[in-house]
Amino acid sequence: MNPTANAPALDCLYRKNALDVLRAMPDQSVDLFFTDPPYSSGGLHSATRAQAPGQKYIRGDIKMAYPEFAHDNKDQRSWTFWCMSWLGEAYRVAKDGAHLVCFIDWRQLPSLTDAIQGAGFIWRSIAVWDKAAGGARPRLGGFSQQAEFMVWATKGSVPTGHKVHLPGVFSERLPRPKRHMTEKPMGLARQVVSLVPPGSVVCDPFAGSGTFLVAAKEAGHRWIGCELEASYHEAANERLATTVALAA
Repeated sequence: MNPTANAPALDCLYRKNALDVLRAMPDQSVDLFFTDPPYSSGGLHSATRAQAPGQKYIRGDIKMAYPEFAHDNKDQRSWTFWCMSWLGEAYRVAKDGAHLVCFIDWRQLPSLTDAIQGAGFIWRSIAVWDKAAGGARPRLGGFSQQAEFMVWATKGSVPTGHKVHLPGVFSERLPRPKRHMTEKPMGLARQVVSLVPPGSVVCDPFAGSGTFLVAAKEAGHRWIGCELEASYHEAANERLATTVALAA
């Protein structure tokens, strides 16, 4: 590890652009990147992608109002370029053998797997988050939108010293109300952070309401994250402040 003079401290959630924080982090200092970036999805055409996230991702029958978030209106090409930018820095920061687990939906899955491989990671597999019937969006004449995906990759070979076997499908319904309009389940997060042994460094560059960092802290990992939106940054910090790490 080659520390830089002004490297960001661990066990902190920064309200900064993720790329700026990643660029300041030391080489080979992270064991697991676990994140859920803005998808810039929600439609197949530029007009629908440019809508606010609340219009794209929240069903009309949901009365709960969630704070919006930025950087979710890119077209396919610019989104892929943006992913290459932060994933390239993540590759530098990742230790040899580090894991990358990144959430995505079906529309952006091909672009994300291209960007992950272009950045240097080895694409290993895709896992499925099954939202269960209550979390599905039925589609007339076709299949329900009932799942999101986790792309799993590594920097080099898969580590064999830490024995863990995770399922390929995680069936878990989110409790309501959510803390974030695109929140992911805590039970799933707790399983994913078990990919690395306690005391590892987990980074989430797009922390949202902090679910992945909370799971990392609970498991006894060191952690670092970024969240630009003030309301979500505050909510995540509140959760992290009350999270107690498991005894070693």
